[in-house]
Amino acid sequence: MRIVALITLAAATCWSADAAFGTWKLNAARSTFAGDTQPKSLTVRIEPHAKGEVFTLDRTEANGRATSSSILLYFDGTARAFRDAGCSGTQSSRRLDSRTVEIFRDCASGQWTRFIRRSGAQPNELVLEITEHHPDGRRFERRLVLEKQ
Repeated sequence: MRIVALITLAAATCWSADAAFGTWKLNAARSTFAGDTQPKSLTVRIEPHAKGEVFTLDRTEANGRATSSSILLYFDGTARAFRDAGCSGTQSSRRLDSRTVEIFRDCASGQWTRFIRRSGAQPNELVLEITEHHPDGRRFERRLVLEKQ
């Protein structure tokens, strides 16, 4: 009987820690897009993985062009090789606290991007704060509010 109680407690603990798992859609009216054009649609999927999480971003531009990118987040702070259309360099991820995740991309071009993902004020809300720094000194900050589907 104690084992069942421990398993139930462990499952409940994991559920609260994994509340970010699922599909999230952008609420454009509550988001800011400094230095970027507002997409026609943006969806984030967060799925469990044996080594961390899989974070997938699907974006459709106003002109209809669709892109999708998926990354494995290890949450150990280790910089690993990373490459996508706009960046060749390293990426690291770590949990800042029980509600907050940091993803940091450092590109060979001198550009870097920091993503902070945190639980929102409402239980069905996720906030993605993106800071992008360019080699010429330009800096852009975006705040995307996503709602669980």
